[in-house]
Amino acid sequence: MPRALHASALLALVFVVARPASAQVQGPIYIVQPGDNLTAIAARFGTRLDELMAVNGFDLAHVLQPGDRIMIPGLEGIRGVLTTHSVEFGENLTTLSLRFGLSPEAVLRLNHTANPERLYAGQELVVVQPEEATPASQVSDVRFERGRLAPLASGEPLLLTAAKGGLNPWALAQVNGLQSFADQFTGRTLYVAEGDQPLRAWPAPITDVRFRTLPLTQGRTAEVQVESSAAARVQGELASNALNFSESDNAWVALQGLPAMIEPGVYPFMLRLQFEDGTTRDFSQDVAVASGDYPNDPPLAVNPETLDPVVNQRELETMRAMVAVFTPERAWSSPFRVPVDTGVTSSFGRRRLFNGTYATYHGGMDFAGRVCHEIFAPAGGRIVFIGPQDVCGMATVIDHGWGVFSRVCHQDSVSVQTGQTIAAVEGIGTIGRSGRVTGPHLHWEIWVGGVQVDPQQWLDESFP
Repeated sequence: MPRALHASALLALVFVVARPASAQVQGPIYIVQPGDNLTAIAARFGTRLDELMAVNGFDLAHVLQPGDRIMIPGLEGIRGVLTTHSVEFGENLTTLSLRFGLSPEAVLRLNHTANPERLYAGQELVVVQPEEATPASQVSDVRFERGRLAPLASGEPLLLTAAKGGLNPWALAQVNGLQSFADQFTGRTLYVAEGDQPLRAWPAPITDVRFRTLPLTQGRTAEVQVESSAAARVQGELASNALNFSESDNAWVALQGLPAMIEPGVYPFMLRLQFEDGTTRDFSQDVAVASGDYPNDPPLAVNPETLDPVVNQRELETMRAMVAVFTPERAWSSPFRVPVDTGVTSSFGRRRLFNGTYATYHGGMDFAGRVCHEIFAPAGGRIVFIGPQDVCGMATVIDHGWGVFSRVCHQDSVSVQTGQTIAAVEGIGTIGRSGRVTGPHLHWEIWVGGVQVDPQQWLDESFP
């Protein structure tokens, strides 16, 4: 990818910011929103309250109304209406500058940071929109289409070819992953920017990288899709978890769980595409992980033997070994079904305290039910484990494919066999009270990419 420094001079020419003609303080406009007050606005934009009041002619008795337009001091030289923008995948300081018609320095000033490396996908940035609509033909709205620019002279530099085609040379370099405006590309296929999608910074031939939702969330399943214009093998990593990609609907798709106890914050995401000729293309960008806001359960009293750390670790390692297997075929095509026809008694992620000392979280969903109440498969798959476990009790584990597994716990009986292929809602056993329980019920877990995740998301959403 081209470095931001290669384009600093060009950006300065393309996005010239006019200086005020007089000594009067000028700056961008903010439109007051419901619930705003002057103190909060001053803090948000990093200005002093007295300066904010002075530049707008306010006194202490002034009352803001939603829709009021006020000027923000300390940002002189920046024009437009202040708003927020959630950073999308493939956007960085230079593409944001192009999209919003701001210099890179202005983006950093608006957000009170001197470090462009702190920009991450899902981050809320302060930006400005022009007072008038931006023409659709400008480079802030583009679609990438593959085509050759002609005529191409031998050894012709990027700047000259861009000028012949009436194109923005920085956008052309960014789209095509050129390292310098002096790059010579006679005979190469170029991606030309035009249309209705914002510029992205990932290297060609990557054409799209997207997550289902941003920010990511503790205890939930992340889905990432990658599209490429050339055949490639896709590898990746998210928050130190290796991603397994599968082909689906002309895209590469990976599913990965985020641990329920992962600290909210910013984590690395990395992609590598390996092509048939052995060459590779890398893309990386940090992503935000938000809190799942899980509540606390009342203290619970259970058999102390089930709290032995050695016992718990042994069972956890057994499960991790089982769910580390990646089956390339998936056995579902719609949202999962509840495994029993009773009510939920406890949701995923709840923080728990057993016997006053053992602190953990709830790794699944609990359903009410009497002993011998029938249990059904939540989705199709293959039975990979049946047997007693110290904490889970009598358990059944189902491999649904693509690194997705179900485990049902505390069973009284099992009606399937290891290795058997089953369909959704097929009977697999009955509810019991084996393992670490306070009474008969069904505990259902989903593991994605080796991590326990919230089953409710799999009931509500269809992956991929």
